[in-house]
Amino acid sequence: ADVLDPYFEQLQPLTEINNELKRCIISEEEIADDATPGLKSVRRAIKNTQAQLQNQLNSILNSSSTRPMLQDAVITMRNGRYCLPIKSEYKGQFQGMLHDQSSTGSTLFIEPIAIVKLNNEIRELEIQEQAEIEKLLATLSETVAVHIEELKANINALIQLDFIFAKAAYA
Repeated sequence: ADVLDPYFEQLQPLTEINNELKRCIISEEEIADDATPGLKSVRRAIKNTQAQLQNQLNSILNSSSTRPMLQDAVITMRNGRYCLPIKSEYKGQFQGMLHDQSSTGSTLFIEPIAIVKLNNEIRELEIQEQAEIEKLLATLSETVAVHIEELKANINALIQLDFIFAKAAYA
């Protein structure tokens, strides 16, 4: 019998919890879309709303009446809102909310009035997404907390094994 067997026998794999954590948490920065039905739904709604917003912005961007007012034919983000770079001399003719201006003052970054509602919807959906993520993490934490004693035992066994292997490597 291997002298380390008692340490390995103490380890409890907690496979179900491990699998659920891996299914839901892709990385430290990313939660899987299908971790919960609510998260999947809200992320789908965000994508659909962003597509509507992009279509609306592109039609404004490509409009013959808007084109002369643009400093550049690009869509920019200012304060988390989609904006167009409008030449300052057209500020009274372009309907929208001013979010920023260039350092020279020659360009104003204006959110077209036609997309304010869609930008607001995206922001509301992002808040819902964050709430879904927090709810999921709370549920996962509760699931893990039930097994705190097993986790402590695993940590202690792993500490012992790590110490033994470190001594062996040093020898």
